[in-house]
Amino acid sequence: MPDSIPALSYIFSLVSLLISFGIPIGLAVYCFRRHKRSLVAIATGAFCFIVSANFLEQILHSLVFAAFPGLRQNALIFTIYGCLAAGVFEETARLLGLRYLCKRDAAPAIGFGYGIGHGGIEAIFLLGFTMINNLIVMTMVNSGNADKLLVGLTTEEQTLAQSQLSALAALSPFNFLAGGLERLMAIALHLALSMLIWMVVTRHIGMWGYPLSIGLHAFANIPAMLYQTGVVTSILAAELLILLFTALVVALVIKLYRDHVHQPIFS
Repeated sequence: MPDSIPALSYIFSLVSLLISFGIPIGLAVYCFRRHKRSLVAIATGAFCFIVSANFLEQILHSLVFAAFPGLRQNALIFTIYGCLAAGVFEETARLLGLRYLCKRDAAPAIGFGYGIGHGGIEAIFLLGFTMINNLIVMTMVNSGNADKLLVGLTTEEQTLAQSQLSALAALSPFNFLAGGLERLMAIALHLALSMLIWMVVTRHIGMWGYPLSIGLHAFANIPAMLYQTGVVTSILAAELLILLFTALVVALVIKLYRDHVHQPIFS
């Protein structure tokens, strides 16, 4: 059982918590003020992410891992599979969601709003709730009340909980900040891919933009998958790779938007 958790870990967890909730909420408020009907797009983006990534994609993973139990042990195949699965499910949901939205309002702000909803709810689910839990645990440990976390647990569960607390205390403070930085890049990615699919739906570019979005989504996920499989062992190296890959995707979409769309996102 750790006696305390470094103050910097607590501070960085708080920063990541603020990023995971504050950035999506701030963007949503800004988008709504500039285009009132974007609120529906934000809600649709959040809904489509939950259905595609948290439900349908997880069903596929259960079936695939049951059929191929050794898949996780092959880093290359697992990375390819994981990246493509995320790309196919999320970009198909993005295409269907924006087709529905753009029948009523095809303004660029609708595509941007969808991206806020999609990337924002992902940040809240994947990072925000985790950081809340971490901060609660850290507060209890540093206030000398860690034993209360073990009340009601069996001996085996207490041993596991103590091991998890020790692992949490041993983590570098940067690990807690890295989650927030990654979510910033993920939100930027989802905004870019949403504008790409918006261009497809509004026929500013051809249907080739849909498979391109799947490929770009998969491409941007490669660094995170390489870190997850242990190919990349440094979290700093992984974050730098994520930044590079995301920047390339965003730059490409910005170029496509400038070449094919002759209006600002918010008029």
